[in-house]
Amino acid sequence: MKSLRTNLVLWLTGALGLGIAAVLAVTYSFALHQFGAILDQELIQIAQAVHLREDWRDVGGARIAREDVAFAVRAYDDGGKLYFESGLPALPLEAPQTFDPGFTRVESVDGPWRVYTHVVPEGVVQVGQPEAVREALARELALNIVLPLLLLVPVFALLVGWVLRRGLAPLEHTSQSVGDRDASRLDAIPTGSVPRELLPLVEQINALLARLAVTLEAQRRFIADAAHELRSPVGALALQAQLAERTQHPAARRAAFAELGRGIERTERLVQQLLDLARLEPGVPGPGSATVDVARLAREVVGEFAAQADERGVDLGAEAAEPARLSGNEAELRSLLANLVDNALRYAPRESQVTVKVGNAGAAVEIEVVDAGPGIPPAQRNRVLQRFQRLEGDGTSGSGLGLAIVRAIVERHRGEIVLADASPGGMPSGLAVRVTLPA
Repeated sequence: MKSLRTNLVLWLTGALGLGIAAVLAVTYSFALHQFGAILDQELIQIAQAVHLREDWRDVGGARIAREDVAFAVRAYDDGGKLYFESGLPALPLEAPQTFDPGFTRVESVDGPWRVYTHVVPEGVVQVGQPEAVREALARELALNIVLPLLLLVPVFALLVGWVLRRGLAPLEHTSQSVGDRDASRLDAIPTGSVPRELLPLVEQINALLARLAVTLEAQRRFIADAAHELRSPVGALALQAQLAERTQHPAARRAAFAELGRGIERTERLVQQLLDLARLEPGVPGPGSATVDVARLAREVVGEFAAQADERGVDLGAEAAEPARLSGNEAELRSLLANLVDNALRYAPRESQVTVKVGNAGAAVEIEVVDAGPGIPPAQRNRVLQRFQRLEGDGTSGSGLGLAIVRAIVERHRGEIVLADASPGGMPSGLAVRVTLPA
């Protein structure tokens, strides 16, 4: 692939060459015309300078010369009698009154001649010149004019290359600055010396570097948090496995293996949540969208958690009778509902209710999950939407990823999430999570 400088030099030189070719053609044509007019004027002046006199009869046939330009002259008296002839090609000898004054083209054995006929009462004077001589002189004059223009083409190409090298130096400097950036250096490119034409591009590159820095920092933080969160359950699993091996009593061993199984389930859930959250990271392309009935999904998710709700002594129900359709990804919306229900069941006390409501709200679908748990203080609601963040003193099992996953899915579907009190106006009693998704 050619460089930008090479392309510019070739295009500018080509344009100059075409321009010079046009100038050469016009100049050559103009020179031929102008020089021909000058030579015609000289023929007229020579013809008018000849005086017909009787004593010219004996004049020899010498040519009249001007430098290297030869002219031939022939004169007749008023009766058509030839006075003298100096090299003019043969013409019909007719009475002078039959000659037409002005310029004519006469063919001869030496080629065509340009002849001017001057008619006066005393007779006729004809002055001629070979057209080959005229054209050679005109070409020589035209070449002397256009040759310097031809020599300008390589000079101009060198000049353009030098100017472009100076003019594109900021581009090379900016390119070097971009090339110096890597994952360990994502600082902005200085814009102080950047030309105005490159400034929008550099600003976009700086914006991209800023987004990359944020993404890489989020990834590093995610990996660190994930490693920290996995350390505890993996360590617990190892300890439980050792206890199960060392226990000799069958009942104690069964209890140890049961606890080991529950630990494995918690670890599997944590790993699955980490995978879900990784797939929801900014910049990761999402799956395809389709028309999804969120009300149907809510009923299915409530059915899947029915056994867990019964085990916890919680009345889990859904208020989603009418279809509520939107364009989105069904798997992600199912995960959103599952995390909201799972989170509500973890904090709902026994003999309480958890209700999932789905309905249409104008051009949007609204999802609300309400529980009767301890709720979340207003000052901590934004915090619990972050990854691996839980309330201080929270003794329930969990990794602090459920609401973070919900928030990421809501943002991917261009929706909004709000945490509020389940009983507005009084002391916090329960939590209501409201999600609004554009239909």
